[in-house]
Amino acid sequence: MTSIGIIVNPESGRDIRRLVAKATFVSNYAKIDTIKRFLYGLNITNSVDEVVFMPDFYGISLDIISDIKDDVKFKLSTLDMRVENTADDTINASKYMIESGVDVIVSAGGDGTLRAVYKGAGDKVPILGLSLGTNNVLGALYEPTVLGMMLGFLLKENKAISNVVERIKTIKLFVNNEFKNLALVDLTFMSGWYVGARAIWDEYSLRYAFISKGELGDIGIPSIASLIRPITFQDDLGLMVKFGLGKIKVAATLAPGLVKEVFIDGISILKLGQEVHLPSGSYVIAFDGEKEMVVNSKDEAMVRIDRDGPLLVSIPKSLNYINSYYREEMGELRWAKKY
Repeated sequence: MTSIGIIVNPESGRDIRRLVAKATFVSNYAKIDTIKRFLYGLNITNSVDEVVFMPDFYGISLDIISDIKDDVKFKLSTLDMRVENTADDTINASKYMIESGVDVIVSAGGDGTLRAVYKGAGDKVPILGLSLGTNNVLGALYEPTVLGMMLGFLLKENKAISNVVERIKTIKLFVNNEFKNLALVDLTFMSGWYVGARAIWDEYSLRYAFISKGELGDIGIPSIASLIRPITFQDDLGLMVKFGLGKIKVAATLAPGLVKEVFIDGISILKLGQEVHLPSGSYVIAFDGEKEMVVNSKDEAMVRIDRDGPLLVSIPKSLNYINSYYREEMGELRWAKKY
């Protein structure tokens, strides 16, 4: 039996960047509509037997099931779990989905949502990012119907999904020689003593950033790397950016509609596994664009970038694989039926 898990973050796409920038508010209705379109695309492939949802505080998953249960061929269900409307819901749901034997987990949210999925699921199954957040470096900005059809094809053709996944990098934080947390795209140190609003929009507080991916088109801290030294998930290296008055100034897209001039004092290319010890100080630390913790001048912070992250479904690889399959193996479109 082939099954997939879907985790919809009920809180994604609605933080303070709607006020300090021009980010779009992603309503629950928009999330329901997006997942329904994804499932209609998946349904046409006849490749999945069951779709399991994480339950949520707002009843998004229940609304989706109620709306389309008579329109799709696969079984729709929710996990039997208690929800607290925190990131722990995503972590726990991912664990339960792995235990139930899903073949893929669809992370419908932002970069932080996919990071939470990875914390729960590890690298047991591939993760497909479906963008419903703000910066969405990890997710896929494609029509959900097409993504559903794509995933269905990959699952149907002898588990072809194994050919299109990429093991991405992690950026690990150690404090006083103890592992504390990780990021997948960017880990940022800002001056400060308390977390406050979690999103990053103030360029003057930036002190250091560690980046695993930054390409033209990316938003947030990765947009800085895209302008000075582009880096991909495939590159076996990372970047360290030191902020301050220096020789470099870039216009970085810190959030949708928010472009700020950022001053850079230095850039270092890091080898995978290289340990970097930060100068002592009081820092607020953000993981994938979300401030989460504070260290003080008595703490010793160390950062390391490794290639041991989640197995992320690559959309470009997937579409190229399907195109090559049609061309080399079939000679005609599999979706086209002869009568």
